[in-house]
Amino acid sequence: MPAAAPPERNTPAQPLLPALRQVERATLREQVVESVRSALMNGHFQPGQVVTVKSITEMLGASVMPAREAMNRLIAEGALELRPNRTVIVPLLSGQEFDELTDLRCHIEGQVAAQAVGRMTPADLERLRAIDEAMHRAGGKGDIDAYLDGNFRFHFGIYRLGASPFMLSIIEKLWVRAGPLIRACFNETGCHDASRHHANIVSHLAAGEGGALRQAIVADISVAAQTIRAVHAGRLQARTGAQATPSPQAGRGAVHGRQHGALRP
Repeated sequence: MPAAAPPERNTPAQPLLPALRQVERATLREQVVESVRSALMNGHFQPGQVVTVKSITEMLGASVMPAREAMNRLIAEGALELRPNRTVIVPLLSGQEFDELTDLRCHIEGQVAAQAVGRMTPADLERLRAIDEAMHRAGGKGDIDAYLDGNFRFHFGIYRLGASPFMLSIIEKLWVRAGPLIRACFNETGCHDASRHHANIVSHLAAGEGGALRQAIVADISVAAQTIRAVHAGRLQARTGAQATPSPQAGRGAVHGRQHGALRP
């Protein structure tokens, strides 16, 4: 007679482990992406400037892996450009691309600003006036970083009230391209006093004049675009005249943002 099978043990079922995301790495990568994107929007990079994983880690104190992941993400978004030689740079725009960028900014930012009318509180208006005054002081001192930071806070202080998250993300993408161009222009000409345009913007906001506010935003963007265009034309003319007498610097390329104007020829 066969031996009886041993009784089965009632082993309690092991609970399934929850599927957890690697929060720390993802969060750190996003923080690096946002920091670099913010620096581009605020004009802390120049068109054609080389961006490396090492430079990102040094600027932000991040480790190599999240810095590399962030760079790949920004390349995919078009915020950075991967050249055939594997160099990563801040993109250069052609004249046509710059004109399209300006037209888009005028249309979208003007519309969003007009939508902010009626949502602006007296405290918001005072905050905008204080930012504009700080910009004026920074411009007088030649502090380009503080001036551009203030310009970003001024405009986005309005846009965040008038835009949906989707529309705000579009404006941010436009500023990622515009910020470096403005920086390159200011490095040539110094800070431009935008207080007249900003005063008009605040005045129309306070009065609830959506149409006039839209026009004031368009004027602010258009004047800056004209200055960028003029600086670029001057640099192209200077480079064309210098071709007859090549210097030791000639032929080095654009990646350091010194041999090019703000725009691609």
